[in-house]
Amino acid sequence: MTDYDAIVVGSGFGGGIAACRLAEAGRRVVVLERGRRWGKDDFPEKPEQTPDALWHPTLNPRGLFDLRLMKDLSVLTAAGVGGGSLVYANVQLRAPAEVFMRGWPRAITRAELDPYYTRTEEALMPVEVPEELPKMRAFAAAGRKAGKDAERLPLAVNFKDERHHPFSGAHQGACENLGRCDLGCPVHAKNTVDITYVKRAEDRGAEVRPYHEAQQLDPPPDGEWLWRVGYRDLERGGEGVLSAPVVVLAAGCLGSSRLLLKNRDRIGTLSPALGSRFSGNGDALGAAFDPRASDVGDPHTDFGPSMTSRLDYTREYGFMLADGGLPTRFGGLLEIVRMVDSLHGWRRLRLRAERLLAALGLSDRSITDRHLRAQPPQRPIAESLVFLMLGREAAEGQMRLTPLFKCFDIRWSRKPSEGLFSAMRDVSEEIARRVDAEPFFALDTWPLSGFITVHPLGGCPMADDSAAGVVDDAGKVHDCAGLYVLDGSTVPTALGVNPSKTIAALAERGVEKMIDNRAGGLW
Repeated sequence: MTDYDAIVVGSGFGGGIAACRLAEAGRRVVVLERGRRWGKDDFPEKPEQTPDALWHPTLNPRGLFDLRLMKDLSVLTAAGVGGGSLVYANVQLRAPAEVFMRGWPRAITRAELDPYYTRTEEALMPVEVPEELPKMRAFAAAGRKAGKDAERLPLAVNFKDERHHPFSGAHQGACENLGRCDLGCPVHAKNTVDITYVKRAEDRGAEVRPYHEAQQLDPPPDGEWLWRVGYRDLERGGEGVLSAPVVVLAAGCLGSSRLLLKNRDRIGTLSPALGSRFSGNGDALGAAFDPRASDVGDPHTDFGPSMTSRLDYTREYGFMLADGGLPTRFGGLLEIVRMVDSLHGWRRLRLRAERLLAALGLSDRSITDRHLRAQPPQRPIAESLVFLMLGREAAEGQMRLTPLFKCFDIRWSRKPSEGLFSAMRDVSEEIARRVDAEPFFALDTWPLSGFITVHPLGGCPMADDSAAGVVDDAGKVHDCAGLYVLDGSTVPTALGVNPSKTIAALAERGVEKMIDNRAGGLW
């Protein structure tokens, strides 16, 4: 007898939704999540705690941030029940219609996704900030000086009163403007996946196993119909195997792509496109330090949600520029990015050694607390404007296993997207000049590598046939009955906006078709 009807690997915007909808349909579901559960009091409160929150499978499986060093770039993701929703900026934007006009399966259009975008809002409940905060006033004034009106962003945040979430019944506090969205909300005001979709899934019988890292995929032998997923328990040690006719990979762009690449020989029928179409979604960071314009002064970027508004340069240049913020005491994180002499002594030497190992093929290494401990910030970040940019880059990166050591790696170059990044630099510096501030733009200055992304996409791109993509328009792996991918790895192009809502909509659509089709007769 099979262990479950479906095994879901990962619990973020893809896995949490898949588990919820499968459980609602009466399926026996188990979720394997490599990270821990995060309560309101578990997130880092002080800057000195942040390095200890760096996840490592053996040294620190209780960590929150997974920072991976590759040859050409670094990638920052989250580990925990709820996935990236635990530390994202809550932005719920629909991708522009033109995004889907090239590089996507014929069935995926903005009109096709709109009902599923709407469906995600039942749980994520996006709303605009109901009041004008100082950071919003200052950002809007800066935008006007550059000839662009600011737009308020739809945020998956509870701004009203303490409540039980209407979708899941989970207890929630109201937003207290702590500026800690990207570090974990200590009042659970964010409508994160763990307290919405995952909670609802568990209430309907789904089993969630934290600290369980999937490592091996074995397809059904000839004449059989059960997939086997091998895992290791990061908390107690030991290994195990589960079986089910359906496996949903939702371990994120890196996790799902890595798992398929590592198990390619076992599965045997995977598309040659596996690993292709990687994109960092055009992530870039800018700032206007110490603005002196009278209507921009005192922005208090440490007060309010991490992101609240954007300037939309999509039509002109293919990117958006949003406001950003951090709690005052965490301003040292920006100092690390700026490389203001923030790494010293053996930590700087160790980091250089790690970069050398990555260049030699020993990539995909988790950076731990031994590497990064920043000095206190040299300037108050709350009185500066921070710009977070996302753009439609070329999506031509390639994930692979290195030839000699078989380590997971990403080959990526900024050259195909040089025009985009140049426009980002020009716009952020122009805004800084308009508000009489010191401009800053970060694409090459991160000490780990030349580029860092927090919005990785691609690796298991969707396409109409197996020559061009790994999965079809519903996330089913081509030529692999019972195997699905429902996460950011299936997104075949950069989106130019925060990707969480699109990932969620694709997951809603994919799991609906999976259930309607009864998983190809396997159930």
